[in-house]
Amino acid sequence: MQIAPRPRRADYLLTAAVGLVLPPLIMAPLGIASYFVAHHRLPWALLLIALALAVCSMAQGFFAVRSSLGGLVAGLVALAVHAVVLCAPQGAQSSPMPWARAFIPTGALLIAAGVLLGGSWGMRRARRAGRADARLAMRLAAADRAMGVTPPAPPSRRRDHVMSFVVTATAFLVALGLLQHGYAELVGPGKKLTGALGALAALGLLALGTFFAGRSTLGARATGPLLILAGLPALLRGAWPTMSGAAQLMQWLPNDPTGMGLITTGLLLTTTGWGVHLARRRGRAGELAGLKSAESATPASGIARV
Repeated sequence: MQIAPRPRRADYLLTAAVGLVLPPLIMAPLGIASYFVAHHRLPWALLLIALALAVCSMAQGFFAVRSSLGGLVAGLVALAVHAVVLCAPQGAQSSPMPWARAFIPTGALLIAAGVLLGGSWGMRRARRAGRADARLAMRLAAADRAMGVTPPAPPSRRRDHVMSFVVTATAFLVALGLLQHGYAELVGPGKKLTGALGALAALGLLALGTFFAGRSTLGARATGPLLILAGLPALLRGAWPTMSGAAQLMQWLPNDPTGMGLITTGLLLTTTGWGVHLARRRGRAGELAGLKSAESATPASGIARV
């Protein structure tokens, strides 16, 4: 007798609730960390970065186990907050919090929206791909047991891995470059619309690059740590003023003097990539368990046991 699938309404409600509170739980520690870096309080900044990393990791793991709806809700919340910033009389400078006035112009809020939205869609795709992997594995196992049948080799995923890295790295580098031209003015007091198209294109590229994690998480899991490493010279400049690379980074990212925008991007991308990877594994394991259960309930005669 086949067991009915578990109702998922509770999963949707729980992940949606987590998604509602996730953006402030990420942005506040990272924004305050940026403020501490600017005021040469590096130990506190590192502690807050570690806190944000833990929150992101737990949230993405929860979404992978329960439902990718949480990432979608979190991305929409970040977009809604970004719309509030654009509608404010003085843009980001209308915020009563000093850290937000300096952190929002780095593009961190828009980056969070793009990564969370793209990660949600990628996680959904990865879970389905994991189930397809399980069905293929069962078919190959059945062919291997059949007399006189040589099963084909499982398809190689090398092309997916290469494509994922190329697309993700390119999309994020172009998006970060676009945010350096007009975005700070877009969310500033003058609200110059010259950066609107660039911001919209950057949002699409960020979502696209993260969505490709559904095909292979190599791109997200490799590009994310590289972005974090690239932001370290600016982050550590307060403690080591002679550190090489900080001046060059400021030339490329003039709106991100502390490097926290770059580190935020890498942190979000890395944790989302691992969440998508976990979703694929969970999808495969769940489908395999269901198929094996159905196979054991149906004997060779094809009549299910009751």
